[in-house]
Amino acid sequence: MIKRILLHSLRALNRQKGYVFINVIGLSIGIACSLIIFLFVAHELSYDKFNEKKDRIYQVVLDGKIGSQVLTVSSTCSPIGPTMLKECPEVEAISRVDFNGETIIKNYEQSFIEKDFILADSSFFDIFSINLISGDKRNALNAPHKLVLSKSTADKIFGNENPIGKTLKIGTDSIPYSVTGVMEDFPKTSHFDANVIGSFVTSHRANDNQWTSNSFNTYVLLKPNANTNLNQVNDKIIDITKKYVGPEIQKYMGISLEDFLSKGNKYRYYLQPLTDIHLNPSVQQSGKAPNDPKYLLIFASIAFLIILIASINFMNLSTAQSSKRAKEVGIKKVSGSSRGMLIWQFISESIILTFLSLIIAILVIKLALPFFNNLLEVQLDFSLFQSCLCSQCFF
Repeated sequence: MIKRILLHSLRALNRQKGYVFINVIGLSIGIACSLIIFLFVAHELSYDKFNEKKDRIYQVVLDGKIGSQVLTVSSTCSPIGPTMLKECPEVEAISRVDFNGETIIKNYEQSFIEKDFILADSSFFDIFSINLISGDKRNALNAPHKLVLSKSTADKIFGNENPIGKTLKIGTDSIPYSVTGVMEDFPKTSHFDANVIGSFVTSHRANDNQWTSNSFNTYVLLKPNANTNLNQVNDKIIDITKKYVGPEIQKYMGISLEDFLSKGNKYRYYLQPLTDIHLNPSVQQSGKAPNDPKYLLIFASIAFLIILIASINFMNLSTAQSSKRAKEVGIKKVSGSSRGMLIWQFISESIILTFLSLIIAILVIKLALPFFNNLLEVQLDFSLFQSCLCSQCFF
């Protein structure tokens, strides 16, 4: 019966080539546009979700106001991380990150420019889910002048050679760095990039104890279930600020922290969830610039309207065509076709047209994605089930 219904549907569609062409093209364009927008929205929502410990990772944010100058930034002072690790039992690990930007790397006579060079504490790989292809994550960054390269950077500099143990000159530093590890390339959905990671203890400011000098990002890994008491952790950070920042304000400004705050100023640190970073433009980031989530809502609404209009257009064309097929329906009824069979024939025609439109839409997306990626400087892949419908994108 199903075979016969499909056969009748294909014959009926074959007799209406113009109607089929217009309907399929209209629906295909609507589906293609909606899916591209959906892929972009899913891509934006998936930032930092690749981290296995994402629910326990936080970034320390400085929220300050001095006079008329207001700043909310991801830059923090060097001692706040180690102090939190020492005085907050909820903290499991911390890692400070220094974003150095473009850096010249020399391998003998060859020079390379890497735009994403950072310094990080040895606990970096315990916090973030960036796997080492070679090397020991516990010792990769635990001493000065150690270096971890991304796979693509290692291939670019050393080719097929094993980079472990080789030395490189970094920037203007006269002491060569020893390559101690090779890591996977950073996912495009990370809120910062790093092709080369040097040990944070190499920096001459690594042991800087000045609390009012904010130059580094600090990431905190809380112990399991400690994030349920996030307010308590933030309260402890306030106490730490009073304890250590207060004396420096007294020293440099000649007033107590209480007097400083009573004049309408503000100086506090708080924890920002890792998965909140990319879609929170209120915080100025040292890595990638965050996006405004309201635009995602606008894009999603546009995608819904496009598919809604395409569906209405599809139904209107089908309804307009029904008057021309009244004679066909009458003949089939006289020939013994039941009402149910006629309903199923029209449903099967719609399913065939929709399926054909979906196939064409997928082909359009495959062709259009490279141009779309180049326009928005993103890396979208049309892998519907892996990249968009997976729980990692939304939860």
